[in-house]
Amino acid sequence: MGQGFFQIGVTLCLVIAITPLLGRYMARVFLGQKTLLDSIMNPVERIIYKLVGTTPTKDDMTGWQYARAVFCSNIIMGVMVFLLIYFQKFLPWNPLGLAAPKWDITLHTTISFLTNTDQQHYSGETTLSYFSQTAALAFLMFTSAATGFSVGIAFIRGLTGRPLGNFYVDFTRSITRILLPISIVGAIALLALGVPQTLDGPLKVTTLEGATQYIARGPVASFEIIKQLGENGGGFLG
Repeated sequence: MGQGFFQIGVTLCLVIAITPLLGRYMARVFLGQKTLLDSIMNPVERIIYKLVGTTPTKDDMTGWQYARAVFCSNIIMGVMVFLLIYFQKFLPWNPLGLAAPKWDITLHTTISFLTNTDQQHYSGETTLSYFSQTAALAFLMFTSAATGFSVGIAFIRGLTGRPLGNFYVDFTRSITRILLPISIVGAIALLALGVPQTLDGPLKVTTLEGATQYIARGPVASFEIIKQLGENGGGFLG
């Protein structure tokens, strides 16, 4: 029990310590003010806005338009991820040659990760290919967290009497300015601590007793950091 209270205390202290800096940075991001990442992210975001057909300085949405944008974008992402998992046998990064899970497991997994619930009714690396874990589930862990960010920011704007803003702009900035930079730094830290990050298949080793053992690996570091950052359940391994 003492160790548990110690861990809670350390976590609270860390949150209190970083809140002024990170909170101020996040406020600048969603207010459209200048940040350190402008020179890197502005060109990337301009391409995204052009593809979506919006701009960061115009096109404020009404409540109905914001909700419709959230719903439609999530439906599209859900269908895309379902198809990626369902056809994983024909896609790359599948060293074990895994076929698709049953349709109901695929649907449950898609909806679960899409809604940031992330219940895992499958056995990690023995069910989903590296491509499905990375291009499908890790993708949804970014987008589900960004969706929550965007809706929360729109709610705060509404409370303060500001225009609600544009969902696509908020969604993009949540990923490019907050989730992605922290995830890159975090994944590098996990790599330094020995967490696997590879597209090679399981490692075959001989134990001291002479038996053969297969050690699961894959692009784990990049998956686990956004899982922790986005408060997601599940995991790369079984």
